[in-house]
Parts: sequence; C-alpha cells; structure tokens
Amino acid sequence: MDNVKIPSVMFIAGDPSGDHHSAPIIKKLVERSPDIKTWGIGGPAMAKAGFQSVLPFEKFNCMGYVEVIKHLPFLLGAKKSLIKLMKTQRPDALVCVDYSGFNIPMMKAAAKLKIPVIWYIAPMVWAWKRKRAKILGDHASHIATIFPFEIPYFSPFKAPVTFVGNPLTESLPAVNSSDKKFPADKIFRLAIIPGSRRQEIKNMLPVMLETVDILKKEHPQLKVTISKFKGVDQELFEDAKQRGIEHFSGPLCDLLTKSDLALVTSGTASLETALMGVPMVITYRTSTISYNIYKRFVKISYIGLPNIIAQTSIVPECIQDDVTAQNLADKMSRFIKEPAYWEECVAKLSTLRTKLGEKTPSTEAANIIYSYIV
Repeated sequence: MDNVKIPSVMFIAGDPSGDHHSAPIIKKLVERSPDIKTWGIGGPAMAKAGFQSVLPFEKFNCMGYVEVIKHLPFLLGAKKSLIKLMKTQRPDALVCVDYSGFNIPMMKAAAKLKIPVIWYIAPMVWAWKRKRAKILGDHASHIATIFPFEIPYFSPFKAPVTFVGNPLTESLPAVNSSDKKFPADKIFRLAIIPGSRRQEIKNMLPVMLETVDILKKEHPQLKVTISKFKGVDQELFEDAKQRGIEHFSGPLCDLLTKSDLALVTSGTASLETALMGVPMVITYRTSTISYNIYKRFVKISYIGLPNIIAQTSIVPECIQDDVTAQNLADKMSRFIKEPAYWEECVAKLSTLRTKLGEKTPSTEAANIIYSYIV
C-alpha cells in the first residue's frame, strides 16, 4: 500500500483575537481531512479544535512599541525557533493570522523555503504602514481579507487577494434592531470591556472604573459588569473587586446580549459590540511614546472599527489626552438621558452587518488553504 502523506499546516496567531478567529478554520480543515496536523502558535480556542501549540501562547500577547521592546528577547528567540521548525517539519502551508510585526518575517522565511503562505486578516494598510501591502503582495501566496474595502490596497500586487467575509458575522447571531428596546425604567446594564492584553487593561481599566464612579452618582440604579479575559492576571481587577463590580469571564457576546450600553477599549471588541447592537463609547490610551509614533503614521479619521466601516461617526470616541473619567461619563450619560439618541445609535449599528456581507470566512479561508496543500 502506498504511504499517504498527512497534510501539515502551520498557523501563527499571536493574540486572543487571532486564536478565536482561527479556531473555526481549523475545524473546517479537520472536517475535510480528519488526519490533518495543525500546529504552531495559537491559544485555547485553536487547541480545542485540535491545534498543537509549540510555544507558550500568552507570551506573544503584547502590543505597543514599549511593550514589544520589553518582550523582544523572547520574540526574537521565538522567531528563530519557529523558522528552524519550518525547515525541519516542512509544513504544506503557513497561515499568518494578523500579528504583522511578528508574522512578516515569518512569511518571508517561509517564502524562501518555498512554503505557501496564506495571510488571514490582513494588516490595516488602509490606516498606516501602506508599504506592508507590497510586502504581503510580493511574499504571500494568497491574502484573505476580512473587510471588503481592503481589496484595492492589495490588488496591484502579484499575490491573489480575496475578501472572505468577516469572522464576527459568522460567530455572532444576527440582531434585529427592532428587538432592542430603551429601558423604560432607565435601569441600564453597562458592560465594561477593557481589552484582553495586560497592557491595555493597565492603561484603560482604572479610568473606566473612575467613569463608573461618576455615572453611579448620577444614575445609582446602573448595573455594571466587567468583561474579564480568562488569560490575564486577577490582580489587574482588584480595584474592580473592591468596588463590588461583577466580573464576567464567559464569551463577550453573552455579556453583550444582556447589556444596554458598553464602554469599550478600541479593537475587535468594538465591532463585536456594534454587531450585537449595543450603543457604546470607544476609548483608547497608550504610552506617550507609542501614541506620538502612531500619530505620525495613522491616516484615518476614526479609531473605532464601527466608525471606520460606516465611514462616519456612529458612536463616540475618546482618545489619549481626552480619555478622562468625566469625558467618558458625559458621553455615556447622554445615552441614558436621551432615548432618541440611544435608539438612533442602535439603528445605525444595525447597518454594519450588511456592509460586511454574508460570506462564511471559516469556509472561504479553509478552501483557500486547502487549495495549497492538496
């Protein structure tokens, strides 16, 4: 009997969002080839789907120039180890999931080894570092984007580019805006979503808690719950615990289903909140050094994905020096005081799912990967 080669696909997903969005793709690959080997860098969601991680996932989850510099020895060592594994294990394909600072060198190394590279969740070249579009176009075998407006940024280059749909429209239930009702008794349920990375939480949670203190004085019936990512240290939430604020460690969509408002650190969570039809204030603050660097390069008017996709301000944003407890409380309070404002926001949020289309990204991305490994 002839030996049948078992397909091998290496993934590199260095943050919780990448882990969450890669897991359904791995499931689809396993459905097509039950013996397939998927391995590399990934988290608990990917592991549950049958993925084998070769290095500790948590150590990759850092962001911002200062934070990355602190972790540089580990990251450099990880690159060296992973490139060595690529040479010895010879996967049939490498799937780079977002995480561009780390994944671009990995993509280049794979290209030199003649290993096909599928890039899933492309860098935000429409916001900054547009040269990365050419880098991906020259080295990737295929680019799978999750926003339809990204196609023109990559299409001038040789790598095929495909809009595969947005993973959140696949994973989240469709919400009917007419089912969302302004609380008649004004007992609002507020979700605090400080982020999933340690540095994000350190930067954002204290001012979010101060915001809650202000809001509670004006709206004493406010019910507050904090989204706590399971992989971060409990110590970061001690102040919240002392205040008696409820923590929620389950899926974010489960918390949002029970929420009327949200205060969200900018990132994927803001789009998830939007697709669940929850009015929010998006906020973000980083180190002064990182912010000044970003300011020089970022070429967009908004930081929040809902506003970027809508190409207009449909939810308020508060950035850097404007991130004060009073500013955030004032923006949040307007939703509670003005039913028409809250309802208008819900209606605008309901249009975003249509803009993102109805494709199933796990199927689309798995089909692309499979085309390179058979």
